[in-house]
Amino acid sequence: MTTTALIHGSTPSANAHRGGERRPAAPAGTGLGGNTLAQIMEENCSDMLAAAGVVIEHLDAQAGAWQFSADQGQTWRAIRTDLINRPGNLGLALDRDARLRVLPFGGHRVTGARVAFHAVQRSHGAGNGSYRAYAPDDRDGDSRTVTLVLSLAAINGAPPVVHVPRPRNKRAMVQRAAASVGVGAALSGSMAMA
Repeated sequence: MTTTALIHGSTPSANAHRGGERRPAAPAGTGLGGNTLAQIMEENCSDMLAAAGVVIEHLDAQAGAWQFSADQGQTWRAIRTDLINRPGNLGLALDRDARLRVLPFGGHRVTGARVAFHAVQRSHGAGNGSYRAYAPDDRDGDSRTVTLVLSLAAINGAPPVVHVPRPRNKRAMVQRAAASVGVGAALSGSMAMA
């Protein structure tokens, strides 16, 4: 059984519906930090049972290069979408605290990406981040495949706030530079007379 949901934030009109909510930035030093799978599930699948992890069944390969981190964003590993998106039941096993992100391809305007997964009730342990076969039906805890269409901000997290200094008045800068050159020329001229 498959459940499909369109999530707020996947289109500009949905963003207006949410009132422009922004999540806190990822911790400093993580760059494009990605959200944890627990955050993605909590914000978009609040009716799901609490899970120890997920098996990712499909990722939108047209959105960009997908990556995951099992160490709070310190290191990132590429996700082989060619393995999990082909026919058959091979998925990427990730614990709930793993981070997920997508790096859009240059020149593409991506607003959303499709993610399909099912929850698991046991931690993957040493198998966290491995590709493994999964049962199409008869899963633990009656887990169903959930397909979400998420905005990039919902996947990657909100970018950190960056302070951009206000541009200075170019005319004033030129006048100051000319004045300092004029004072310098006057000083050098007066020194030459002495």
